[in-house]
Amino acid sequence: MIENLKVFKTSGELQTNSYSFTINGIDYIVDPGKGIGNYVDKTKTYDVIITHGHYDHIAGLKEINVGKIYISPEDSECLSNPSLNLSIFFDEIFSIDYKWYNIDEYFETILAPGHTAGSRIIIINGHLFTGDVVFSDTIGRVDLYIDKEKAKKMREEMKKTIENLRRIFKTFPDDWKICPGHENQTTIKRLFEINPFFKSF
Repeated sequence: MIENLKVFKTSGELQTNSYSFTINGIDYIVDPGKGIGNYVDKTKTYDVIITHGHYDHIAGLKEINVGKIYISPEDSECLSNPSLNLSIFFDEIFSIDYKWYNIDEYFETILAPGHTAGSRIIIINGHLFTGDVVFSDTIGRVDLYIDKEKAKKMREEMKKTIENLRRIFKTFPDDWKICPGHENQTTIKRLFEINPFFKSF
């Protein structure tokens, strides 16, 4: 069971949701944005779960003691490539050389490409960490790519992803929590009531 679940607003004005919790004595952080070091215990070691490889969700890696990093194979290069993690558009060029583990082999995940090629929904004890794929009242952006062909492909991927998630989420209990990468947390029930991309299902 998840214990001591906390959410922190990180990455400045981007207001990324970074989550911390403990399972079976192991401390985890999901999507450590810049500034996470101001909130967590720096004497602890944290295993890190990354929903996708954008800068605002990984910039805090340098502020904490990292045990293992779990990320999708598709987004793993974002850890070291400033162009892929989009940090080239911010004040800091972010790159980190760190061993990573395939998140699909260690956690229950749903492939959710669209916002990034390797976006994942991570399911842990009735909590769905949705990154920037699904928010409480909308879905993630697909207009972050300068290459027109790639942008078109990602729009198509996101459309398929949302159609798939609508079907899958309907099979989950109403009180399961949606823990997005930005904005407010919600429940499965509420998601289908207020999110226009889900409510018409």
